[in-house]
Amino acid sequence: MGKKIIWTHRAETDLNLAFLNLLEESKSIETTIRVITEIYNSVNILTTNPEIYKLDVLKRDNKGNVRAYERHSYRISYLVEKTAVYILRVRYAKKEPLEY
Repeated sequence: MGKKIIWTHRAETDLNLAFLNLLEESKSIETTIRVITEIYNSVNILTTNPEIYKLDVLKRDNKGNVRAYERHSYRISYLVEKTAVYILRVRYAKKEPLEY
């Protein structure tokens, strides 16, 4: 059995904002739903293989348990714990990188 995926409030808010921004840009509800669904479902691999992606270089004082990857130009940062993976944030990757 794999780790549990937990979306933080911040990550859920980020994903909702990404939905609204993408819908405004694309003007297509089908495209927006497809992209956001693929981003949301992309975290499923982390249940069994949380170290598949590289360490998050934007995380200050990263103790080696915060990682990140990109999907559809969105950067997903997550924290690996013993029994769970916490999705920390979802941010459009083409923006100026922000440390956190």
